[in-house]
Formats: sequence, C-alpha cells, structure tokens
Amino acid sequence: MAKRALHPYSRIAAVCTVASLSVATAPAWASGFRLPEASIAGLATSNALVANEKLLGAIPYNPAAMAFHDGTHVIAGAMLVQPDLSVTPEEGGPNVTSVGKDNIFVPNAALTARLDEQWSWGLLINAPFGLETTWPEGTFPKFAGPLEPAHPTHSNIEMLNFNPNAAYRVNENTSLAFGLDFYHVMSVALDAAGANVGGTGSGIGVNLATMHTAGPWSFGGSYRSAVDADIDGAVGPAPATTEVNFPWMLQVGAKYQPSDKWAVELDIERTGWSRFDVIEIDSPFPAAQATSTNNWDDANAYRIGGIYQLSDKTQLRLGYTFDETGQPEEHFSARVPDADRQLLSVGFAHEFGGWTLEGGYMYVKFDDRTVDNTAPPAADPNGTSAYNGEYESNVNLFGLGVTKKF
Repeated sequence: MAKRALHPYSRIAAVCTVASLSVATAPAWASGFRLPEASIAGLATSNALVANEKLLGAIPYNPAAMAFHDGTHVIAGAMLVQPDLSVTPEEGGPNVTSVGKDNIFVPNAALTARLDEQWSWGLLINAPFGLETTWPEGTFPKFAGPLEPAHPTHSNIEMLNFNPNAAYRVNENTSLAFGLDFYHVMSVALDAAGANVGGTGSGIGVNLATMHTAGPWSFGGSYRSAVDADIDGAVGPAPATTEVNFPWMLQVGAKYQPSDKWAVELDIERTGWSRFDVIEIDSPFPAAQATSTNNWDDANAYRIGGIYQLSDKTQLRLGYTFDETGQPEEHFSARVPDADRQLLSVGFAHEFGGWTLEGGYMYVKFDDRTVDNTAPPAADPNGTSAYNGEYESNVNLFGLGVTKKF
C-alpha cells in the first residue's frame, strides 16, 4: 500500500505513524475509536439495549435476545456520520480543522431465525471500530527540523465484524448465546509527512451473552473478547507487519417496563483499553521497524434509554450516554484526540405492511480538552509537547433502517 518513497528520516516517521496503529484500530465517536452503534434502534436509544428482549435491534447488543423472537428476521440499516474536529496549537497559531471525510457511511445488518423451541441462530454484520482524521502539514509547529517528516497527516481505518451466533432458550425466562467475532480490517492508513503506512488483516474472538426476564423487569449481559488482528502492510515501499489488539467489551443492563406504553433501561459498559501497551512493527528493512508505548486505561460508558409506544404502529425512542475516554494525558496523540463525551439521541419506529421503518439521530459532544505536556518532542510524539493545544470535537449521526419478519 505504498504511496511514495521513504523520506531520509523514515526511521522517525515509521515510529510515529506505525506506533499509532494500535490506537487507531481500536474504538470513533465513543471511547477511543469504538463505534457502539450496532443498529438503528441502538442509535436512537444511545445503545442502551443489552437487556431488551423485544426489539430486534437489540440482538446485535445481546445475541441471547434471539431466543425471544419467533420466525425469521432481517435487519438492515446505515448511518451517516459527520465529524467535526479541530485544534488550536499551543504556539498560538490559528485554529485548524481536520479535513477528513465530511460524510462517513457505517452499515449494519443481521439475519436471525428460530430453529426449534430452544435453538436460534443469527449472523450479525457491523463496524465496531473506525477512524478518520486528516491534519494538514504544519498543523503542529513543533514537528520541525528532523521531526518534520513525522508530522501526522491522514489516519483512517475501515473494518467489519462478521458475527455468527447460536442462542439457547433455557426456559421461558432465560436464554444463553455464544458466537464468534471475525474482525476483517479492510483498510488501515496512518500517514505522515515523510512516509505513508497502510495494511489489511483479520482476527477472531468470541462473544457470550445472556438474557433473563422477570415480570416487568429484564436483565442482560454481553461479553466480547479481545481480538488480535495480524496486519500485513507497508511503511512507504518497505513491507511491514504488526498485531493490532482490539479491546474486550463487557456490557450489563436492566430494563423496566411497567406497561405496554413505555420502558426504560440502564446499562453500563466496560471497555478493556488497557490492552494497548507496547506495539512492535516488524520489517526486513530496519528503517521501517518501530516500537511504541500507548498505555491506555480501561474506561466505562453509562447509558440510559427510553421507549414510548405512541400507537399500535409507532414507537418513539431516546437515550443518553456519558462515555469516558481511555486515553491518558501522558500518552495523548492527535491521531486519536479523545476526550470524555456526552451522547444524546432520539428516534422512531413505524410498522407498515409487515415491515418496520426505523430512524435515529445522535449528537456527540466531546469535552474540550487542553493538552499541556512538558516532555519535549521525540521520535514517538505521543504524550509530548508536540501535540499541545486545545481540542474541540463533536459528531452528528443520522441513521435509517428496516426490519422484516418472515
């Protein structure tokens, strides 16, 4: 995936660009570069669906919910993501906006079926991670002299998760599910002024889930293991390989539905960002080899979602999330300018002719983050004064989808 020859300072550029690979391929728009919006129903309820046994859009969050649905179902949707990211460098230069894609499309789909009274199966497809930032050369003035070729420019990741599952109905109130997560990284681009980095790869993990109902209450839990994806690519013209460590995710929640009209759910999710430690880049060319330390922390997201049945055919939805960042100040990187954030969402569902049309909107407001590190710029700029400045971010997400029962 080379785009141009290596700069004479390719060793520096390789360290800076490739070292960011571990962070870039791990959660955008939730903690780190996580994309938790796995369905349009999830988008509308701020992803508070792990304990919902009634909505088909809850199945990507908790595959054990398949056991509570009869027949065969198709779920399909797409989200339009519009990020807005800018920085005012510490040196007092002008505010600079990331000039990445203005519109990013994120798909999701699922096919599920009941096999008998106890067993169900399903195939879920979504994009749980993603990245898109582009900083014009010169955005960060401290990348000067020997460090100039290491100035970060374009960062991008595109991937899909293919997730087959089987669910078992233990009894009328309880179900269990097991599945595999196949992460297919279609494209990784982590470019700098002096060298471009690109690659593709894949990895496999497992997921476990459970669902239990008790009168107006329902409880759910879902665990997805960490996934190590082997990436084959290049640093400029030099072939290179690395291993991307995607984090594990644990989500638990409870839903209360006192009547047919409305329901409310509270969820907590823990993301295992502490897996981002030392990243090593291997290559037969010494100039393309690199090692970097990221040292992220595990982080929580706290979610609340509400559903109101406006009529027999129309449902209104809303949600709120407080999402913690896992990126510590001492390892801050402008490739992943993360911060704590607030997520607000609304949506609807309307049945017609055997189909259900779903829509949702989410606004994500990052806390403004001032980075003021004292370490001087180095070959690995993460956590140094090279990235000092004030960062502002927000994201708009729009989603539309359909579900169908056969």
